[in-house]
Amino acid sequence: MNDTRLGDLCGNYADPVRQLLTIGETKNFDPAGWPDYPAEFGVGHEHIDALIRMACDIALHDADTGSSRVWAPLHAWRALGQLRAGASVAPLLALPTTFEEDDTLGLELPAVFGMIGPAAIPHLAGCVLDRANRTSPVAAAISGLAEIAARHPDCRGEAIDILVRVLESHADTGQTIRGFAVSALIDLKAVEAIDIIRGAFRRNSVDISIAGDLEDVEIELGLRDHRVTPAPYYPILSGNWSPQPAVDRIPRNASPGRAKVGRNDPCPCGSGKKYKKCCLQ
Repeated sequence: MNDTRLGDLCGNYADPVRQLLTIGETKNFDPAGWPDYPAEFGVGHEHIDALIRMACDIALHDADTGSSRVWAPLHAWRALGQLRAGASVAPLLALPTTFEEDDTLGLELPAVFGMIGPAAIPHLAGCVLDRANRTSPVAAAISGLAEIAARHPDCRGEAIDILVRVLESHADTGQTIRGFAVSALIDLKAVEAIDIIRGAFRRNSVDISIAGDLEDVEIELGLRDHRVTPAPYYPILSGNWSPQPAVDRIPRNASPGRAKVGRNDPCPCGSGKKYKKCCLQ
């Protein structure tokens, strides 16, 4: 991108939002380590529209990878989370479809939705329950529901009800999406949903590469101490997983027992993050 175009990008934004163009790369994806954008950069509720525009700015997403500007959308969506900007949820949910190669979206959007809190739930529920949506935004929305419930315990029941509807939903809901729903229910320790979970596994409608098979789930929920059957063949969900059901890709004559990558284990990609916070997103 030439210097003239970079200048145009800067000119599209006024201070204090303009400052986010200069922060550059971050190596800390833990929300606890994010800057306090309102305090440090002076962004406030009056800047929400500009922050949404920056978070969704195609020119910034496509900026030179060595520039500080390519990181500006990330800083904008973090600021929107800290401002609890409910108006940003719908446009942010569109990002995983538009920018499928951006791994930071899967890492950070659930935390952003968690910060926004209860105001995000209607948008996330609509995304999760719309069978026309692709897997990547649905996965972010499901993880966002779990984040909201963790931060706002009074929302736990509502989040569980939405996730249970995913498991009860029509046959054309992908196994991968149901796998993410089961994973979120484990995070929420939703023992009360076990009958619905068991029903989904009986119908062979859950991708076991995400949270394991039913025995794994029951162990995670504290409902059994150990396996009573041999471990199944666990396909490892790659960072480029497709919305097609992963279980359908398991060879019928495959040998069981491939070591399971636990949701809380180090990610196989070598990032050092937990699997559920990295390539599982």
